[in-house]
Amino acid sequence: MKFSVIISAFCFLLIVQNIYCQGGMQQKWMVTTSAGIEKHDKRLFDYPEKEMLLEMQPEKWGTYHFGINVSRRIRQQNNFYGFLGLGLGYENATFLRPFDHKYFYPISYDYLLYQNRYNKITTSLSLSTIYEIGNHWLFSVDMVSSFLLFRKINNTNAEGTSRFPYTKGTLKLDDIHLNLGVNYRVGNFMIGLKGRALNFQKIDKIIFNYYLKDPRTDQRWEWHNPLRFDFTIGYMW
Repeated sequence: MKFSVIISAFCFLLIVQNIYCQGGMQQKWMVTTSAGIEKHDKRLFDYPEKEMLLEMQPEKWGTYHFGINVSRRIRQQNNFYGFLGLGLGYENATFLRPFDHKYFYPISYDYLLYQNRYNKITTSLSLSTIYEIGNHWLFSVDMVSSFLLFRKINNTNAEGTSRFPYTKGTLKLDDIHLNLGVNYRVGNFMIGLKGRALNFQKIDKIIFNYYLKDPRTDQRWEWHNPLRFDFTIGYMW
């Protein structure tokens, strides 16, 4: 099962931190901000209006990410560094698609609504291993668990009608993903680029539902990893 890949990667991070000896950077804290872009999730299964929606939206990219993360060094061994972090993130998906509004109002009429703005606010726990090459280049492997705090669904063409926007707070594990990154450091500052290598996420029944004739009726989690890249700026002290 592919879940074993995440477990293996997590164990790899822990093992790497315990193999190597001391040396290198002395900074104990790190704060990073990030801005990222992700390919649209255009899965519409057997939805009758599928071809129309896809034809209207030929663009491939359109899910945006912004975040901030504060990390504390928990291990320093040779050129390897382990950091444990806490983050806050914001996601904005702009693909026009139907959604199940009854998630927000259980007592509601059975009619179809469309949304073109799906916003999420998340908090995350991260375990990062950084390897330093020379005095400037850093390679990173991040295991991140994201917890959903708040979601907002809107249709910018129908804002203020049909109860738009729809909002709801929650607290639940939303995804676990693995990032690979390269960073360049000057003094205490660094800039970097990360790519998501693995993503294990909870199936969102708000957008993947009986309207689309989604066959995964009994499945709660899935492996789905649209291309995503994040540009980061960090400071260490």
